[in-house]
Amino acid sequence: MPCDHDRMSAPRVLDLTGSCNLRDFGGYPTRTGSRVRRGRLFRSGVMNRLAPQAVRTLQALPLRAVCDLRRTEERRRQPNPDFGPGVRTFEWASATETSPIRERRFAESASIDEARAAMASMYRRIPFLLQPRLAGVFEALAQIDEGAMVVHCSAGKDRTGVAVALVLEALDVPREVVIEDYVLTNTAVDLRRQLLEAHATGAGLAATAEPIRALPPLALEAVLDAHPTYLVAALEAIESRHGSVEWYLRDELGIDDAVLGRARALLIEGPRRRAFR
Repeated sequence: MPCDHDRMSAPRVLDLTGSCNLRDFGGYPTRTGSRVRRGRLFRSGVMNRLAPQAVRTLQALPLRAVCDLRRTEERRRQPNPDFGPGVRTFEWASATETSPIRERRFAESASIDEARAAMASMYRRIPFLLQPRLAGVFEALAQIDEGAMVVHCSAGKDRTGVAVALVLEALDVPREVVIEDYVLTNTAVDLRRQLLEAHATGAGLAATAEPIRALPPLALEAVLDAHPTYLVAALEAIESRHGSVEWYLRDELGIDDAVLGRARALLIEGPRRRAFR
């Protein structure tokens, strides 16, 4: 997928001790010639292993909001560090989402394409199953003022991938760039190595890493991959039901013009901003 030198030249990954897939997803151009601000929007996997100095680095951004998209049980097993009184945490009581690893056709996939199709099926459900959490991300965006926000889940790939894509789409970043940011997970983090570590996360697809490790090779490859067809499946499901991402934000998530306009004013730099209609 093409990428210009300007938007990819500055390092995106924050190589902090104990971090997992932690990176800046600002700096991208918009369709109108403006640019998303750097140093304001971050995405991540699990953060419970962040070293004290890493926590201080995030606090100094200054960090103002953490949107934790994980389930209640995931947060209990791997609680986030204390980021201090100036940081608002957004989290939601939630049970187990539908996971492809529970589907027989996934574990018995005869080809990588079949395994990826099962993952794409899960992605089509994410925008609607996670509605309160995704709406909360936009509420947080409008409240960070001149500070920064981190959106994260366990691997920083699936739930976070959809949430970040919606934010970038709302900020008028071109679709091909949105997908490019999603695919960066494949080089930003070694999820296979993370699964081998003690007390590893289940990547949001299981309570622990054991069921993931036990998957057949084709299924494991599909789970660990940030394949562009996954995110495309989620965005196409949104457009099939609502006509556009913008109407999904309004009708499904209940995000009004004031919230969207506030987010754009805070996060886009440059002379031209498209008004929401």
